[in-house]
Amino acid sequence: MRKSNIIFLLALFISIFSFSFLLSGCASKNIKKKILPPQVYYKKALYEAKNKNYSEAAKNFKSLITNYPSYRNTRKAELKLGDIYYLAGKYIEAGGAYTDFLVLHPRSKEVPFAMFYIGMSHFKRILAVGRSQNQAKKAKAEFEKLISKYPSGKFSKKAMKLIKIINIHLSKNTFFTGLYYFNAGMWEHAAYMFKVVLKQYKGLPIIPKDLYYIYICYNNLNNKIEADKYKSILLSNFHESVYAKRIS
Repeated sequence: MRKSNIIFLLALFISIFSFSFLLSGCASKNIKKKILPPQVYYKKALYEAKNKNYSEAAKNFKSLITNYPSYRNTRKAELKLGDIYYLAGKYIEAGGAYTDFLVLHPRSKEVPFAMFYIGMSHFKRILAVGRSQNQAKKAKAEFEKLISKYPSGKFSKKAMKLIKIINIHLSKNTFFTGLYYFNAGMWEHAAYMFKVVLKQYKGLPIIPKDLYYIYICYNNLNNKIEADKYKSILLSNFHESVYAKRIS
């Protein structure tokens, strides 16, 4: 008798638990299906962005984009999503959002803006001298693409200035590699890297210093012809630099 009661109670408990689980499942499904009007998502996103709640702003922009692809402000939301990620310091996500915008709206008047900030999304991730410079090279490539397509645009002018900054950074990085060989007494390898700087980054501030180190390398290699050649270039073109004064 007791055994049958236990079985009955157990069956009753399982039935109640299963029913409760089904109800909770249905409730969660109803919650998931609840979609707000498009203007609500857009206004909420703008409000959260204004208050620097970037994760909530992104969430609302994405809900608008997903649920209302044809809404009048969805195109703005697609671009602003990139802005939100950028302001939040999520540069990978920002670059992805701007790229998606270009794919979806290749003829939009906002294309130069999106192209510029794709470049900036790489620029913001540039690492210190001595580390990988892939992001610097990608930023430069994106900026050059922008300048090529819109040579007289305002974002192209900004990109030109940033390319100069990137080139200075890359020149320092290549010089750093040469300096590594120089400090190791590997004069030929050092001279090669310093000459790469000379060839690729003409007119940059590092050139007088670079010429001086090329001269030292060839001097240490007892190659008087090459040493005199680079000494002459340094003295002729940068005679007022501290590096010219060291060997004059």
